Amino acid sequence: MIRDVIFLIWHNQVFDDFLTFFLIITLVKRILAFLICGLMVLAVPANSGICIAPPVSKKDIAKPAPKETQNKIWKLGDRIVPGPIPPSLGAPEPALDIWRGEVFGKEAGLSLQLDVIKPTACRGQTVPIAVYFHGGGWRSGNRYGIYNTIRVERKLLYQMGFAIASVDYRLSQQAKHPAQINDCKLAIRYLRKNAKKFGIDPNRIGVWGHSAGGHLVAFLGTADEKDGLEGPGLPGISSKPQCVVELYGPTDLTQPVGENGWRGITEELLGCKPKACPEKAINASPVTYADKDDPPELIIHGENDSAILYLQGELFARKLKQVGATCALIKVKNAEHQFTPYPGYLKISPPLARIRWVIAAQFFRYLEPSLKGDLDVDGRVNLRDFILMCKQSGSVGAGMDGSPGPEWWNPMADLNSDGLIDLKDMMLLLGIGLHTSVK
Repeated sequence: MIRDVIFLIWHNQVFDDFLTFFLIITLVKRILAFLICGLMVLAVPANSGICIAPPVSKKDIAKPAPKETQNKIWKLGDRIVPGPIPPSLGAPEPALDIWRGEVFGKEAGLSLQLDVIKPTACRGQTVPIAVYFHGGGWRSGNRYGIYNTIRVERKLLYQMGFAIASVDYRLSQQAKHPAQINDCKLAIRYLRKNAKKFGIDPNRIGVWGHSAGGHLVAFLGTADEKDGLEGPGLPGISSKPQCVVELYGPTDLTQPVGENGWRGITEELLGCKPKACPEKAINASPVTYADKDDPPELIIHGENDSAILYLQGELFARKLKQVGATCALIKVKNAEHQFTPYPGYLKISPPLARIRWVIAAQFFRYLEPSLKGDLDVDGRVNLRDFILMCKQSGSVGAGMDGSPGPEWWNPMADLNSDGLIDLKDMMLLLGIGLHTSVK
């Protein structure tokens, strides 16, 4: 009840816009909001289930962008982006510049290729990039999935001025592990080496992938140069991303992976049954290499996944927490593989619109500094962000035992990058808000 009253008092667009003309009042308003929210943080136990809310409503995420915004010039910090801001799943895809079939390596006569896609509105800019790795059980799939199966997620990133790359890697019929992770690491090194050509920032690279691609991006997050999985080509360049989104991928091949033929698929990757070659299974498991210096990892997995058991996401989160790495695990209720409803008559929770938003939000948080503290991604830090921070207060991204965080986890609220929303994050948000007001 108290939280609802505070929300009604402070979450007023007209009042907030009016007060921006009066700097002193605005500062007082923000400080009072901070103090009230701080008391909430101290009063709310971690993952209490209270006040966990989306940064925007489900209707706001999916509704079409207003027509009057289509010709508007959108700016993020000091650079022009396609917009709209906040990003909208209903907005049309912007014009794009595409580099197709970039050869980043050759193995046994096979050309390894990737595509780079960048909003035309950002031509001449240096932008962050999210790199996608396809699924398919390591035995099928290709980089063209970026143009169809994940068209919704990519749209949100384009709107905020991100480039996207999609990568081919050798399949298990062509080569066994570690060929796949070798290729993925080489692709990241290639993008860094050619950052100027594509107009991307080599220090702002995120990765995401689903299923087998989830396994590979988890690897990119955990395996370092010392682990012997870099492979040949472009030595001396880091293959480590700045953040990771891992979607229902296998992470510990020494444990049960899945049903419906996945045992045979894993054997095909390794060239042997995991129990018959435990050293290979350990070597091919991202959990093996986890340490405290790994980049922030967001794990999303369906609780009823039979292809790759939910256990795999839980094992990964547990390991990351144990070594002190930053991570969050979202369990999607009533979801099978690829987040399809199971049983079919039930709805998944969080819904797909929210899942797509939080994937993009992980990249917004760790790759775009101008969005720091902007919890609802509307292009400015204001009292709505303080209210959203209050609603996230006490949240833990994942428990030490690998238990999941709240369904409505918001990476944008984890300003301290520790997988916990607490008073430290509130203080950081206050500092950002005051700095914005002074500017």
